[in-house]
Amino acid sequence: MKLTDLTKDIENIDQEAIIFQEDRGNPNSDIIISFAEEGDEGIKEVEGRKYYYLIEVFLAKEFLEDWEANLDYKPTLEQKAKRLYDYSINDA
Repeated sequence: MKLTDLTKDIENIDQEAIIFQEDRGNPNSDIIISFAEEGDEGIKEVEGRKYYYLIEVFLAKEFLEDWEANLDYKPTLEQKAKRLYDYSINDA
């Protein structure tokens, strides 16, 4: 899954979940949705691939809602994903 896929369906994702990204330096890298577990220290390993904490789903939802409310146009899924990535990396 990519962030663009997530932004399309974010309203249906459990608010308690966390978004983990395989390569935090690449906004187009794969993501997974998971939950915090004791001792995971923000890293999930799935099928030998490591995914790193990006942002909680509830924060992502709030951010996207607030950001879109201040726009005078409807952003594309790619624009939403890029803005969410930038926010997660730089501001969250």
